[in-house]
Formats: sequence, structure tokens, C-alpha cells
Amino acid sequence: MLEDVKPNSVRVQDFIISHFRNNAMFTTSTITNTEYLVIPYRSQDYQKIIEFKRFKKTLKMRVLAADDAITKHAAQIRAKYSGIKAMDALQLASAIISGCDVFLTNDKQLRQVEEIPVLLVDDL
Repeated sequence: MLEDVKPNSVRVQDFIISHFRNNAMFTTSTITNTEYLVIPYRSQDYQKIIEFKRFKKTLKMRVLAADDAITKHAAQIRAKYSGIKAMDALQLASAIISGCDVFLTNDKQLRQVEEIPVLLVDDL
């Protein structure tokens, strides 16, 4: 018998709702804007842009800018771990420096990072 598998978007939604109800604090970096907003801007889907802003506000999401400490830590991550891209290193460094409990991602390669537990969407 085939197991019912939820799409990743539903898994992430369930994860966020569950943790939001338990008063979890959510953190992201300004890098997320750069990564997420490309497609809505390209397709001129201004509703998605508004929804993204509302999503961050609803969660009272802390948004960190890549300051000197974060960029230095990102460089250390890239020096230590093979193949990690600059944007991912900045995201990881933001999470580590801000004291996040977990880093949620789709990128299996980021599991090699030891400084923070990396949770894959596929594992939700």
C-alpha cells in the first residue's frame, strides 16, 4: 500500500502552524527576500509579494541583515564546508549567530554543517 505523502508546501505549512501555536520565534535573513521574491517580481505577481510580507508580519518574524559578524561567520562556514554557496552560508550564519534551534531547508548538502541542527523539509 502506498503511503500518503504530503507535498512539501503542506509539510512546511503544518510545521510553521504547529510551532506558531507553541509560541515559537521565527527568524530569517534579508537574504530570504532576495531568494523568494525573484519569481513574483519576474512574473509581476504583486499579490505574492504582499502575501510574503504579510506572512512575515503574521509570524512576527525576526529579519536579520547580513552585518559584519554574519558575513564573517558565513565566510568561515564556506571555508570549513565544501560546496556551500554564499547565499546559503549567509542564511546559516544568520541562524547560528541569532541562536536558532534549527535550520529548515530543502538543501541536503547543508546537513554537513555541525553548528546548528539542519532539518530537511523531506524529514517533516
